[in-house]
Amino acid sequence: MDNKVRPFLVTLIILVLLTPLPVSSAVYLTPWFGYTGGGKVIAQNEQVYDLEGSESYAITGEVDLDQGRVGLFYSNQKTKVDSINVDSSIHYLQFQSSIYYPTEETVSFYLGVGLGASYINADWVDDGLGFSTSIFGGLEYRFHENMALNTQLRWLGTVVDSDTSGICNLSASESDSCIIKFKTDWMNQFSANLGLTWNF
Repeated sequence: MDNKVRPFLVTLIILVLLTPLPVSSAVYLTPWFGYTGGGKVIAQNEQVYDLEGSESYAITGEVDLDQGRVGLFYSNQKTKVDSINVDSSIHYLQFQSSIYYPTEETVSFYLGVGLGASYINADWVDDGLGFSTSIFGGLEYRFHENMALNTQLRWLGTVVDSDTSGICNLSASESDSCIIKFKTDWMNQFSANLGLTWNF
């Protein structure tokens, strides 16, 4: 594990363990299905390629805290680079906090932030672990005492290793092989999600 990432993860775990929670807090579990896009790589010929947008899956576990909720967010996206024959898998694990603003008896609007780590599993990435953050917002429609339909938009930012590179294969219309790496040290992604929240 990267020496820069290890202290951050230890701090994150300590913050989660030390967060004071009401004894009678409700627990909220939300599985998500969504679409995530964003992220760029660059080849040795300065050609820029996008990470293809694709379906993504996530789950959150939260508890009540004051006027909002705190908890953990995990997501996974399998994608590949446009026009290049390389696959990758992107994972996010974040501690998050949100504030809820009820607009009606059954509808609430919320805003939140997340901090944590990401892991990019790809042959052309040497150090796939990095710091990540997110900003999110959405609407929750409660149609049952213990169930709610949830929609969410989320921006995800992560530190990536742009110093390492790997071999790739271009399409038949271009040269046979190339070398790619992340375009910058910071990767931005955006996701739209639909979830079903169960509370108990």
